[in-house]
Amino acid sequence: ALKKLPAVGSRRLGLALAGSGVAATALGLALFFNAFWIRLGNILIIAGFPMVVGAGRTAGYFLQPKKARATGCVAAGACLVFIGWPFCGIVLEAFGVLNLFGNMFPFVMAMARTLPFVGDLIPSPSRKKKTSRRRPQEYDQEERDREEVEMYY
Repeated sequence: ALKKLPAVGSRRLGLALAGSGVAATALGLALFFNAFWIRLGNILIIAGFPMVVGAGRTAGYFLQPKKARATGCVAAGACLVFIGWPFCGIVLEAFGVLNLFGNMFPFVMAMARTLPFVGDLIPSPSRKKKTSRRRPQEYDQEERDREEVEMYY
């Protein structure tokens, strides 16, 4: 059975912490891998994520045997950021996050395509240019017309 979701107030606080963590990490990246902001972002994300999803669900997801390598990459990346190697840490964290949540990207992309302004910016498989394909009868008719024209030359 799945663990219970946390209360609404705690989820809001968790969203605020995680969102602030993402913003702090983005600021740290924008400031050319500023270790302080990246560390602060990691701390806020690590504190906020379990508050949003719940501690039991978070532990259950990250401690799955098939996700051990990805979880290890995220943890090792966070440690590298904390000891003062922000570039290597962020690269390792990004690799781990892509392995942890990579199977959710198609779902996120499908949801993003339904958003009013964002959806117009994301290419959709159904929005590809349709090439004009001639039917075999049309091709045969064009070929016959071309042969008729060539007969006169």
